Amino acid sequence: MATFSAVLFLLFLGFVVGEDDKIGWQPEPNGRGTFSLVFSCVVTLTLCVFSALHLNVPPESHSNSLRLQFLDKAKWVVYGIFAPEVVVATAAAQFIVATWLKGQIEIDVKSRGGNGQVWDIGQCFFAVMGGSVADLPESAGMDVDGKPRRVTVTAEGIRLLSFLGDLPTIQESQIRDKSKADWLAKSIVCFQAAWMVIQVIGRAAKHLPISLLEINTCGHVACALGIYLLWWHKPLDILVPTLLPVDERRSEALALMHLCSPETSGVDEHGIMDIRCFVHVVENEDDERIWRLPESYPSPALSSPDQTPALASQTSRQELSELRTHLSIGSPGSRNPAAFLGFGQLWSETDTATAESKRPQNARNTSYRYKFNLNAPLVSPQCLDYFKPPYDTFSMRHSRYCRRGFPDAQKPPSSTNPTAQTRSLIPPPLLQTASHAADRLRTLCSSRPDYQPYYFTLGFGPKLAHFFGEADYLAPHIVNFPSLHKLSLGQVNIHRDRLRAVLAATAAAYGALHCSAGFNNFETFSFVAEAERILWIVSALTITASGVVLWGFFSARQCWPGFDGWVSGVNPSMPITLTGKDGKGRGRLVRWGRRLGVYVVLGAFVVARVYLVVEAFVSLRGAPRGLYETVEWTEFLPHL
Repeated sequence: MATFSAVLFLLFLGFVVGEDDKIGWQPEPNGRGTFSLVFSCVVTLTLCVFSALHLNVPPESHSNSLRLQFLDKAKWVVYGIFAPEVVVATAAAQFIVATWLKGQIEIDVKSRGGNGQVWDIGQCFFAVMGGSVADLPESAGMDVDGKPRRVTVTAEGIRLLSFLGDLPTIQESQIRDKSKADWLAKSIVCFQAAWMVIQVIGRAAKHLPISLLEINTCGHVACALGIYLLWWHKPLDILVPTLLPVDERRSEALALMHLCSPETSGVDEHGIMDIRCFVHVVENEDDERIWRLPESYPSPALSSPDQTPALASQTSRQELSELRTHLSIGSPGSRNPAAFLGFGQLWSETDTATAESKRPQNARNTSYRYKFNLNAPLVSPQCLDYFKPPYDTFSMRHSRYCRRGFPDAQKPPSSTNPTAQTRSLIPPPLLQTASHAADRLRTLCSSRPDYQPYYFTLGFGPKLAHFFGEADYLAPHIVNFPSLHKLSLGQVNIHRDRLRAVLAATAAAYGALHCSAGFNNFETFSFVAEAERILWIVSALTITASGVVLWGFFSARQCWPGFDGWVSGVNPSMPITLTGKDGKGRGRLVRWGRRLGVYVVLGAFVVARVYLVVEAFVSLRGAPRGLYETVEWTEFLPHL
């Protein structure tokens, strides 16, 4: 203490008795340099992006490698710097799924009279980010090291476990122990971001020039704030997932989820799984003509591989029954439903069976009806064993039509379709185990009919088949960025264009902020030449206009079913063929038009975004002198 007092006394003497060429305490100069300007902007931008990132649980190969973890994080920092709307859309997608999962679990617990655990939003985020893994039953196959196959249970899989009453118990304390949230670091970043925004506002109030780099940084600060809010409850930097305990009931559910999940059970080039050919059978309730072959099968009429259901049905007495299929958003069949289901024509229709169920409004119409000739079975030769013991004793049985029996699925093995005509049968123990879960699922759907269309194909008449739905219940790993083409949200039933609209709206807001710099007084912002200002305005308007147009386009598809049907080529009055187009070829024209539009908009967007980033730095080569003057009171705020 005495030493500290002595130092202060000496400094005081420096003010009083200092010589002319020596000084004591010197306040900071009223100005800033180019290095400090660039340094503060780059640090603010990088810290905001880095601290806002809450990546999913990495695959096992990455969890033990610091280099791969660093590369994953660095890749997303680059995304956040050059395309912050991508990170915002990712956070929005995970927030939507987590809140949906929380609500569904609460509904399940309420339906059981309050019996069961209710997950909070943090636990649901933990499931969304791939925090729950499980070992498949041995009948599903083993890894190369002889251990059970370990898979990640998706949010859709957790929801199915909750529906069946098999939701695992994961304590919130377990997640907190794994999470590495550093609130001190986040607080520092918030102070730095706040200082950056305040000093820009202060400069504008005093009519001092503002650099384009500061405008760009403020845009990223706004995006980071949105990401913070969306990921507020998401655990941070969890490297090792939680292994779910597996009892008999949960093992049955995992077997069923494995057979229904495209990523774990295997699919062909059309996204067709073996489960698409199976139905759930309840004796004396379901029409046995759906799942029992005639004694004379196979008949000469069906011996040719070129036969189609339509051609085959002409050789026998037709008894057509209408079936109705609900394809969830996450279904691989939603891209080409006619090829996926294997019928020559489909008709899209209003999803009346689930109109009263609690689901997002304006969800995309994904129900189709088609006709099936009960007297014209079509089964591939390699699947005939499914109609023999022990397969004919399970409640999950092969139907009278085989998806892989159709011509477009009977292609020889190739690099794009290596599993064609080479698949082995589903092991009987696995199918038997899955059948027990299917029995429970069918019973629960009978008491909760709103959910039946999500898990089974429904028929219009009595005693028709209950085909199984297809969603990504299990996956090898949960990727960070959701595909805007195939979200795999399954029962969430959210219109994928909603996330595209979020992406477009964020881009529009980002571009509008940069427009403010171009349309303001030339001296207010550090443009070196008028031509650069014009290019800046054009680039900012390109981003803003493309975002607004795309936002309007995607929003219209959500709110205007007729427009959505015209764009997708799916209308209730128009049959869908195997090629996905009508007789006039309009579907192909629409697809090519959409593809061309996407390429043009995307190309212009990338060029404009690169120019804004480059110009933000290049403009400092000839900045006005006032740019390096500071607002004095902002220097008293803590910052880097």
